[in-house]
Amino acid sequence: MSARRSARGWDRLAGPAGSAVVVLVVVQLLLRGVVSVAQLALGAAALVVVALVLGQRFVVPWLARRPPNRPRITTTRAWTCPMPPEEALERIRTAFEDLGPAVRSEECCVEVSAGSDVTFRRRGTASEFGWRALPLLATFRVAPGSGGSEVAADVRDDLGWYPDAPSRLVEDEIDRRSASLIERAICATCR
Repeated sequence: MSARRSARGWDRLAGPAGSAVVVLVVVQLLLRGVVSVAQLALGAAALVVVALVLGQRFVVPWLARRPPNRPRITTTRAWTCPMPPEEALERIRTAFEDLGPAVRSEECCVEVSAGSDVTFRRRGTASEFGWRALPLLATFRVAPGSGGSEVAADVRDDLGWYPDAPSRLVEDEIDRRSASLIERAICATCR
């Protein structure tokens, strides 16, 4: 137990101690004329640019692929449609054709993926492109029912790992878009 405590204490000291060592080394390099302030500033700017580029290229996609650290925001709905299951599935698939390869059909369900978590992270909610990229995953399951088919829709956010839960504004937009996807499928199957 004491080894753990001392290790934790060392970890707490390592950050400030490491920072102090770096500051002392930089100050000594400046005082001895090994580097100039301009070279130091240029090096720091280059380091920031490299960190941003590497972050955009590797860290953002990695975070988008990680499972979320919070419950998903989901919307579910079920309805009955008068057509046979095969026709209902085809109508749902056709209704989302404009989303292209993001629509996958299986034997008894259609899965629709809208948006991109990577683009959403890169562009943010303050830009139109970022807002449009809000990622959702909709699954429509169709089963035979009395006089037609039973359709069950499950739409959820497709956001990866974030340090905090989405803001209320993002939650409301997920709910609004989820309802819109479900209404689109209802209109397609109830004609």
